[in-house]
Amino acid sequence: MHRITREYASNASDDNNEGLIHGTDVRPTNPTMTASMVSGRANPPLLLQARAGKGAVFDYSARQRRPAADGVVLDEATLERRRLASGRSDKPLPELRTFSQPSSSFNASSWVSSGIVPPLAGPNVAGIGQGWSGRPIQHKPTALIMPGQGSQYITMARDLYEKFESAREVWHEAEAYITQFATGQPVPFASSHPDRADYEAYLVEYHGLDAQYRAPNSKLRPGWLTDLVFRGSQLELTRPENAMPAILTATLSFLTVLRKEFDLDVFKGHTHWAAGHGSGFYAALVAAGVLEPRDALRTMRYRGLEAMKCLMTHPVLFPEGCKRPNSVYETWAFANVSSGKGKHIITEDQTDNVTPGCNAASTGWRGTQVSAVVMRPGNLERALSEVRSIQADIRAGRVPGIAREEFVEAAYINSQIQIGLSGTGVGVNYACDRLHFKGIGTRAVNLPISGPYHTSFVESGNQAFAQIVEVLPLHQPNKDIRIVSSVDGRVLRNNDDIRDDMRVALRSPVQWIHTTSTLIDLGVRRFICLGPSRAIAQQLSRELALRERALARHASADIQARVGTLDEVASEFEVWSVATAEGIEQLMNALCKLSPTP
Repeated sequence: MHRITREYASNASDDNNEGLIHGTDVRPTNPTMTASMVSGRANPPLLLQARAGKGAVFDYSARQRRPAADGVVLDEATLERRRLASGRSDKPLPELRTFSQPSSSFNASSWVSSGIVPPLAGPNVAGIGQGWSGRPIQHKPTALIMPGQGSQYITMARDLYEKFESAREVWHEAEAYITQFATGQPVPFASSHPDRADYEAYLVEYHGLDAQYRAPNSKLRPGWLTDLVFRGSQLELTRPENAMPAILTATLSFLTVLRKEFDLDVFKGHTHWAAGHGSGFYAALVAAGVLEPRDALRTMRYRGLEAMKCLMTHPVLFPEGCKRPNSVYETWAFANVSSGKGKHIITEDQTDNVTPGCNAASTGWRGTQVSAVVMRPGNLERALSEVRSIQADIRAGRVPGIAREEFVEAAYINSQIQIGLSGTGVGVNYACDRLHFKGIGTRAVNLPISGPYHTSFVESGNQAFAQIVEVLPLHQPNKDIRIVSSVDGRVLRNNDDIRDDMRVALRSPVQWIHTTSTLIDLGVRRFICLGPSRAIAQQLSRELALRERALARHASADIQARVGTLDEVASEFEVWSVATAEGIEQLMNALCKLSPTP
């Protein structure tokens, strides 16, 4: 578990940060628009390496064929691994860099686990949840934060699975529920919920989507879920029908271990608010007792299948008459940016035989891309306005060399300094380049998300999914646990509010900055980020640091002089990240020091 305070979140330099915003600065100084800004060819960002699963050979990429052109000299051991991996020197392997492995630290001064040296001085020296000299851990209004799509990585929550029987039960039950949906078997319930019969009938009617749109040759044999998440392929895991229920299962395993192994319910006396980033909203509903785990898991599987169906049948991605790619993975920019696939963008003036703006190798189809853009402080509204202007320019045909069908929208407004752009590869690349050219964005990195969700691009998928929302069995929210939307930052006070939120979430941008503002306005000062990956904790840490720094500018001269020093006034905010079995134990030890609030 991480505990990040304002001092360290604000003082660490960008160059020392790992995680979601790690990338490359493209063209640091450029007086004019370049050809790549017009064509959509952007320099590929650096990607975080993680476990790739079966057959992984790291560092295999396009540089195998032309390392000298990239200015890179590969050592003999790396070259030998590549030769041995394929068995044929002329047969390229798929790119084996993978994504979203949680970093060991967010910045130069935070620490979380054994092997990471703690700082020599400062608030974090005592460790997570232990307080520091003269400042013991105290009661603070606390919110539970759940991660969403993009947080998945191979081996997530595996240490919990191996250590705790209750975690294994969660994974096995999740596999059973998802398999029952996929095979059209209703789950027997003793519940007399008025929506139960309609919900079960709906899932039986649409279970055929699973066989139609799940990955080819994937078999739901016993153990398939843990094989996929703990030993499988990052690309396979990133498919929406896999990523969403897998992240939910991993998050539920954390909650279950706390409750069953440590007899600790984080909502009893410690936490009174819950929120989930994007699809993490469903984990928050389960944690708050609004949604049954078995319903959440099957609903997430169905939602992912509708999203995949929307993309695979989308006329912009696959125009009539195009030759489809051999694999849907080739359409994902994050998966192929280093291996060379998807980088050859055809523009209107280059050929009459290929759909403008599409992938040359596939003779007509378009790829998708989701990129996180880090901005200079104070540029959020300017960035959002610029993205809207870019899309309007593309649609009106005002961008030379880019077809009108290309698309880009802001799908994630995470903080004052980070947004996520989604759309076609050409549209997103062009937008990233233009934001950088105008001095708004400082860097961008592609995210492990399989499509432009949370945009109008997936309207048809959203409409289909909205039908099941009408019959989803929901329990009335507990008045002591308030749920905050990631669509607009509202407090959802009843089931009507929750259903309204669900109906539009897939096509609406994630307004996480509004969620954060609402929680702060409600008085929350401690954020416990529970579940795989540490990206959401990192975002919160940086956002809270910016807000406190802004407040300090209006504070007294005495306080301003102490900002950034070791005798600084204690930060109001705390961000705790629980993403490992060790983090669970640290969280338990920390909360057990606090008597439940009345």
